[in-house]
Amino acid sequence: MKSSRLYIASNKSIIIKVGIHLGPAISGVIGYHKPQFSLIGDTVNTTSRVCSTGLSDMITISSEVYSKVRFNTFFKFIERKVEAKGKGTITTY
Repeated sequence: MKSSRLYIASNKSIIIKVGIHLGPAISGVIGYHKPQFSLIGDTVNTTSRVCSTGLSDMITISSEVYSKVRFNTFFKFIERKVEAKGKGTITTY
């Protein structure tokens, strides 16, 4: 697949990482004077770790997501063992 570069006004390239995980989470609006939407839960934290340990220009998924999509022959998966802050060693694809 050909990779294309996207630049912002300062001619610095943008690095895109995507991390996907699934599980329970809580969401809601927090605050009275300045309401903000918030997602809370271990699922949110794990998703952040999956994304931060991923490679640039790739979609990284957790083992939970992999168990749902592993039979799809359209995608190519590479298993990686990575150290995730607060999680220890996790398996990503």
